[in-house]
Amino acid sequence: MNNNFHLKVVTPKGPALEEDVLYALLPDERGFVGVLTNHAPFVISSPGGKMVLRLKDGQEKTYQIGAGFFEVAHNQAVFLAQSFQGV
Repeated sequence: MNNNFHLKVVTPKGPALEEDVLYALLPDERGFVGVLTNHAPFVISSPGGKMVLRLKDGQEKTYQIGAGFFEVAHNQAVFLAQSFQGV
């Protein structure tokens, strides 16, 4: 069974990250939202902040992401952000 989804982060400078992940914790207007495989489709705006990803191998990575928009549908997720960097 496939337990991951494809996440892409795009900034004004171009693609910043493209990974298959098990879990994503993303900043939203009211705090954080968690995304797993087969998540219901949605779009949110994000003020930016800390983003935590759990990769297919179980490793967790933390990033600082700028304000933008996040969309997930059909196990494909895209975060359009002003900036992106590892922590």
